[in-house]
Amino acid sequence: MRIAIIGVFLVSVLFRLFLNYLTYTRMNAPVPNNVKDVFDNEKYEKEQRYKREYLRFNIVDELIGVVFVLALLLLNLHFGLYEWINRFTDNIYLTSLFIMGIPIVAAMILDTIVGIYGTFVIEERYGFNKTTPATYFFDFLKSFAISAVLMGGLFSLFLLLYNTIGEWVFIAFFFIMMIFQVFMLFISPLMIRVFYKLTPLEDGSLKDKIQAMAVQTGYKFKAIYKVDASKRSTKLNAFAAGFGKTKTIGLFDTMLDKMTEDEILFVLGHEIGHAKKGHILKSAPLSLLVFGIMLAAAYFVVAMPEVSQAFGFAGANLAFGIYVVAILLEPVMQVLQIPSNTLSRKHEYEADKFGKDLTSPAAGVAALKTLYRESLGNLTPHPFVVMMEYSHPPLTDRVSAIERK
Repeated sequence: MRIAIIGVFLVSVLFRLFLNYLTYTRMNAPVPNNVKDVFDNEKYEKEQRYKREYLRFNIVDELIGVVFVLALLLLNLHFGLYEWINRFTDNIYLTSLFIMGIPIVAAMILDTIVGIYGTFVIEERYGFNKTTPATYFFDFLKSFAISAVLMGGLFSLFLLLYNTIGEWVFIAFFFIMMIFQVFMLFISPLMIRVFYKLTPLEDGSLKDKIQAMAVQTGYKFKAIYKVDASKRSTKLNAFAAGFGKTKTIGLFDTMLDKMTEDEILFVLGHEIGHAKKGHILKSAPLSLLVFGIMLAAAYFVVAMPEVSQAFGFAGANLAFGIYVVAILLEPVMQVLQIPSNTLSRKHEYEADKFGKDLTSPAAGVAALKTLYRESLGNLTPHPFVVMMEYSHPPLTDRVSAIERK
């Protein structure tokens, strides 16, 4: 059992490294004709260096994660934490949260330390980073606090229900997560405010056009805000977030500085298109299927004493069993990414068309090219990597779709 679990983990890692290798093979590949004007020669060389450097960084990051997980498994560190906390308490909630939480916290800290290099070295080198060390640190604290409340709360609820209704918890939690997803949609504008400052968009031509677009599409929203994204990065973005009365439109200030009004309107029309086309609801069945598979796997694995015993425990341990489920399901999740990303790319085409119909094909093409130009986006991704990992179609395909009559 021990060898099988570690083997599954290593297979997943090797597959991710294989995807990195495929991306590497597309370095300096011919750029499709319809996107050749995104970069001039100097900018294209910069994009290639940026892509190459991030590939190396991702591989090192992956290997650090491998060492961390193998240390947890080979050294029976979960069991060591279990023994240590049992010296002070035998409360099932405290012990379970401890042995589940400490590795997660350690992983978050490790990811943050590795991320410092990505942000303050790579992103800085290519002119993207605007984050100060203080902002980076406080962003970490905010992320940690939100994760602790949400993940800790859900896990505690799972423990409570498990001890109350037994194995029926796996069915109950399926519906709890449905409610949780709707709740997160509802409070998403509030989550954005935790990290960004939102100020009302100034009166003027752009605001008038956005309001006219909202009337035209029947998209009712609470307010239009300018987001102070330039304090963290030079990259561009926009969002139409929220649910019901919390619907909010946000425009990154970097976008306001680097895009024309027509380009901004296309991007915003694209985001409104996702809402009007009901893409979140259309994606829900597949998301629920994935979560159902996770709960079914947990139902069989968590209660198996052999799983926990293989790593030092005397019998089945709920918290450690859930950790193992996450490892065993990684290959399954990689396979399920194929239909999930396929559906997502379909929705992106539909949202692009929605935005194009509200503005013009020229505005859509110009907007997408500006987004890729300002982020040094990959113009030549490997088709297999696109199938496995890309939630958005490659730029050349999106431009072709917009220009198609």
